[in-house]
Amino acid sequence: MTPERSVGVASQIKQRTIVEQIMEKVKELIVKDRLKPGDRIPTENELAQMFGVGRSSIREAVKVFTYLGVFESQTRKGTVLNDNTSVSSEALTWAFLLCEKDFVSIMGFRRSLEQEAWIDLSRRYREGDPGIQEVLDRMQVQIRFMETALAENRILELNEADYLLHRIAIAEMKNGPMLALFDTLRSFTYEEMRVSNTYRTDLARVIPEHQAIIDAVKNPDPLAAFYRFREHIDTTRDRIVRKQD
Repeated sequence: MTPERSVGVASQIKQRTIVEQIMEKVKELIVKDRLKPGDRIPTENELAQMFGVGRSSIREAVKVFTYLGVFESQTRKGTVLNDNTSVSSEALTWAFLLCEKDFVSIMGFRRSLEQEAWIDLSRRYREGDPGIQEVLDRMQVQIRFMETALAENRILELNEADYLLHRIAIAEMKNGPMLALFDTLRSFTYEEMRVSNTYRTDLARVIPEHQAIIDAVKNPDPLAAFYRFREHIDTTRDRIVRKQD
């Protein structure tokens, strides 16, 4: 590597380090000043003076925040803080994509993400929530899709119905960030299904497992659906481990 090339690389590394430090400082500023969605972010000049760095570095940091959906540029107000529904899940998607494809670890994350949804559905059923039956009916539609797809050997459609059934449960939590996280796992969930359901005997077990979870929502035991869901995830994990051995 020539000296000129070496200096150029060092400059890039230094610049990246500065931008990362600026992003940390901006996050601290948001917390310290208790900024809310819609609040104005200081201008590039103001941030440069606060942090004692050049405007070019500030501009790069703002670009990253804007790409991630954290900031939004408005004509009259300037740069403002977005709400959490606008934050892109792109970064998290790439983080999962670029890491080692450890399906067992990802399934553990998914179990933690989803289990509260089944507990909440059970609670709503016990409390007589008038909307809960419509939710269970939509899940039963996905069960029927799975049965038809299995009978006609349309495995991709079976996996789609499987995914949508679980997504219905998550969506009922009315928690935007949680649903976004689940959607981020979509490609991994499909691959998990493909690996765990290699044989037709595996596929035949999947539908009763899901039906048991739905039926457990109506059980007087508030944790029955949670236990059935956990049993389903653990069984799927065991099938994956056997295939990988």
